Amino acid sequence: MKMAEQLISNIGGAFIYSENPEPLAFWYRDCLGINITATPDGSVYYASFDYTDLSSGKKTSVAWSIIRGKNRPSHVKEKLFVINYRVFDCDKTVAHLRSKGIEVKGVEVYPEGKFAWCSDPEGNFLELWEDTAMTV
Repeated sequence: MKMAEQLISNIGGAFIYSENPEPLAFWYRDCLGINITATPDGSVYYASFDYTDLSSGKKTSVAWSIIRGKNRPSHVKEKLFVINYRVFDCDKTVAHLRSKGIEVKGVEVYPEGKFAWCSDPEGNFLELWEDTAMTV
């Protein structure tokens, strides 16, 4: 089978739609330590995850946002996604979440790393992943 020409260079962002973005943003800040900034009107809470693109050497970032639900594209009706969050230490992250009363499934170890799973207060499913081959 011939592979199609690669048209996507990377992930540009992850966008979570919420009817109550402020408390959800605080949950991500308090439970996962994401450094979140809000727009002046409070309709969007966002963070950037910076990295250097290996193919171009260019410094860039992945956008992450919680956006007020009324701004959801009209063709998006359901929650149909899982965001995989790369963590420094899966065991430490899971212990932190459990100390806040959050139910976490895992830690499970596979050749590609350690994994755990939980949901945020609005039912969005999260996967936590520690690349056990990663050197920091």
